Amino acid sequence: MLLLIATATDLGTGKVRNRLICLGLFTGTLFQIWEFGLWGLFLSAVQILFPVIVLFLLFLMHALGAGDIKLFSVIGCIWNLKFLCYCMFFSFLTGAVFSLGKLLYQRNLIARLMYFCRYVKNSLENKKLGVYDRQSDGKQNTICFTTAILTGFCIAMGVIM
Repeated sequence: MLLLIATATDLGTGKVRNRLICLGLFTGTLFQIWEFGLWGLFLSAVQILFPVIVLFLLFLMHALGAGDIKLFSVIGCIWNLKFLCYCMFFSFLTGAVFSLGKLLYQRNLIARLMYFCRYVKNSLENKKLGVYDRQSDGKQNTICFTTAILTGFCIAMGVIM
């Protein structure tokens, strides 16, 4: 339910509300403590921090929003690290399919691939990550990644269960 609300909010406003994230983190931490006692507090902290650490580089590049990363943290906090990894894998796979479809529909796949190659070349030459300019030609090239997270979550549920 939380993912559905987050996706609907993100589609409508372009943001995932922090109140929703806090509710998910609070609930997940309570679940972990209820199941594992004080050890659950440590587990929830690890499962909250895992997506932040793993995805921080994408956030610095502006390739992924903070709300998306926090949503992964909520999933990790409520479920477990194994499920979170499955969910992240399927979310990024789904996101890649959504992005490819959008680029093909917009007929700018080649232009965006060329821009990506220039970005990588400049980053390597300057030994510094710059901001990946995904909006140079408007928002037409962006996807609402919470839809990919929701889809990845559903796929992971089918794989794990």
